[in-house]
Amino acid sequence: MQEDVNTVFNNFLNTYLWIFNSSFPLQKIYSTHNNKPWVTTGIKTSCQHKRELYLISTGSKNSKLKAHYTSYCLILSKVIKAAKQLYYNNKISKSNNKTKTTWDIIKIETCKNHTNECTQLKNIGGNLITNQQSIANSFNNYFLTVADRITSNIKNDKISLNCNNPIHCLHKNFKLPCSNMKIKYTTPKEIKKWSNH
Repeated sequence: MQEDVNTVFNNFLNTYLWIFNSSFPLQKIYSTHNNKPWVTTGIKTSCQHKRELYLISTGSKNSKLKAHYTSYCLILSKVIKAAKQLYYNNKISKSNNKTKTTWDIIKIETCKNHTNECTQLKNIGGNLITNQQSIANSFNNYFLTVADRITSNIKNDKISLNCNNPIHCLHKNFKLPCSNMKIKYTTPKEIKKWSNH
């Protein structure tokens, strides 16, 4: 009886999914939103041509073709840079508040036009810290005192310091203290950016 129920359900599900997928096929939707308004149709066409040249030049051993691709890339990057500069110059010249517009452009170009996400750190005492400078100071204090804590644990445990002990070899070879390491605060966006590399 159970197999019949399972078989009937599977047949129903297969029929349902077949009708659903044929009625609502998956379609790719490309965003037409252009977040780079200085990119014209000519630049888009040139970028497409650059991609085609890249594919041709990577499969070819022709040095003239590779040189043409390199010079095309240089010219295209100059054109894009000039178009971007022209767009921003026009935007600033048409603005009523030129200082604000300039700073808005700087924020866009340095990717700082987002609101800071709240970063929290639970320190050893169990307190939540949200101030970014305090978080950096907590990391500094932890990493600056980690060596002292390790050596004090070794001395407290009365481990015999002989040549077979790596800590003893470090103490023996590096008698001068290492320079301090300072950690500056960072945003979650910067961490995500570097973790994706």
